[in-house]
Amino acid sequence: MITPLYKEFQAKPSKPEGAHTGLWFDRFFNQYATDWTLDSSAKDSCAKKAWIKKVVGLTGDTKKLETFNHRQIALVAQLKGASQRYTSDWHFVTGMGNSHPVENGFSWHPTLAVPFLTGASVKGLVRAWVEMNDEGLSEELKAARLKSWFGTEKKGDVAEQAGDFVFFDALPDAPPQLACDIMTPHMGKWYSDGDQARLSDSTTIPADWHEPVPVPFLVVKKTSLVFHIAPRKKDPQAELEQVFYALNQALEWLGAGAKTAAGYGYMSEDTRYSEDLKTKLAEQQARQEKEQALKAKLADLSPLAQDYFRQADEGDWQNNKDKFLQAGLIEGWLDTLEENLDATILADMIQLLDLHIRGLLQDPDKVKGKPGKEKPVYKERQRKIAHRINDLR
Repeated sequence: MITPLYKEFQAKPSKPEGAHTGLWFDRFFNQYATDWTLDSSAKDSCAKKAWIKKVVGLTGDTKKLETFNHRQIALVAQLKGASQRYTSDWHFVTGMGNSHPVENGFSWHPTLAVPFLTGASVKGLVRAWVEMNDEGLSEELKAARLKSWFGTEKKGDVAEQAGDFVFFDALPDAPPQLACDIMTPHMGKWYSDGDQARLSDSTTIPADWHEPVPVPFLVVKKTSLVFHIAPRKKDPQAELEQVFYALNQALEWLGAGAKTAAGYGYMSEDTRYSEDLKTKLAEQQARQEKEQALKAKLADLSPLAQDYFRQADEGDWQNNKDKFLQAGLIEGWLDTLEENLDATILADMIQLLDLHIRGLLQDPDKVKGKPGKEKPVYKERQRKIAHRINDLR
């Protein structure tokens, strides 16, 4: 491609650092010949390969992908759905039917710059498995399942209802590795003009005398995608496991994306991810319940007391003696209480001090040892704190 600039500035630009890989791949192809065409010559084939190699390697941002997946998992959990990660057995490719100068396009997430499967693709994959392979069901039950899960019994039907499940986009949770693969079709013009084939024209007849034509295309090396499915209503919750079972089978036996007949796109469930996710969701649920309980506890307290109890909660003063007794902490709160006394805060500080230093408040100046050689039981700082608290009572 000739850039309309002065000759010394006509060098083909490279992808800017941090640029969206998908946008660069889709919109900035610069390997055209001088007449703005790409033919089937060897030179142009190399040009396609050169363009694909401009985007191979890792794509996407680790932190952004993690953040996106955490939000998606939280959303799906709130909807009483489930998330599951599947790892590809080999290469994976998606969106090959998209238009592109190198003949085979690619599906990029519009903001995260990673290959992905749309929710519609995931839904279609599960439906394909139910239609073709759910042999445990009678025809009537299968038709009822198709209508309830996907909204229609047949793909061509006009949907009169929404399906019972929401299928979300499936994305990797870490930057995937892109690579360049080569296919070598050798069927002549059979695929493009085969419907008009004549015996007198050997170029349109599929046969082994045709020369292979190397075609480079972009693929994802072994990667993992996180799938999310949620029930649209509460009632189908019990069927969610069956939907995921169908997804498991579809990914294992049908494969996702393109070129599944050549072994691309087959995936297996990452069972460890499920167990880790259950643990994380349980911890998250516990944190939410704790936060709600804290909010209820603080609802009727003064703003000053709310600050105190939030600090106490974050430092776990009830169980962490060192955090509660850290230098300057109690003294700071006593300075505040001496100017603006809050009985709730004072009562809690008394309770914590009794818990962590038993007997201090009752007798701060207590001594031990033989007569004439007595020594204070408590340290000087502890005695000062006890006297200030007792003065506030």
